[in-house]
Amino acid sequence: MARALERMTVEEFEAWADRRPERYELVDGVPKMMAGPAEPHGERQARLTVEIDRRVRPPCRVLGSVGLVLDRWNERIPDLAIVCGERTNERLREAKAVVEILSECTAEYDLGEKRLRYMQLPGLREIWIVWPGHRQVQLWRKGEDGRWRGEDVTGEEAIRSELLAEPLPLEALYGPMGR
Repeated sequence: MARALERMTVEEFEAWADRRPERYELVDGVPKMMAGPAEPHGERQARLTVEIDRRVRPPCRVLGSVGLVLDRWNERIPDLAIVCGERTNERLREAKAVVEILSECTAEYDLGEKRLRYMQLPGLREIWIVWPGHRQVQLWRKGEDGRWRGEDVTGEEAIRSELLAEPLPLEALYGPMGR
């Protein structure tokens, strides 16, 4: 009988995960393997990367599928992260925004536990939840009072963010209306 993995710290997890070809997240000290994205998810991720990169205010930049350390026992992999400041060769420990693109099998987790975990990061200002099948982005912002507020961006609207030099129209992500 195979022995269950023992609970790992982020440091132990990073050494363990770096030796594996599969992608893993660390959830409460337990590695969880991640499936590769389906085509609609991958297409949305590629478009978002290009469109955010075109608009992001320096010195910020967009990173794709990189581990983000939440605490000693948790490291998650957002689909994209917007980070500001100097580049390092270390694991990401702070981001200004994270982007999650929903899929059928991860939607409940991404909208629930994962979003709530992200909200605990002190430096995080925004969470973007993107629906791949229809024109909707749920945008969560952390206010000056430390409270998170959500809004839906739909139809012909645009994502407005203090991290972007100009709004990002949903048309750039989803194509023209009626398509």
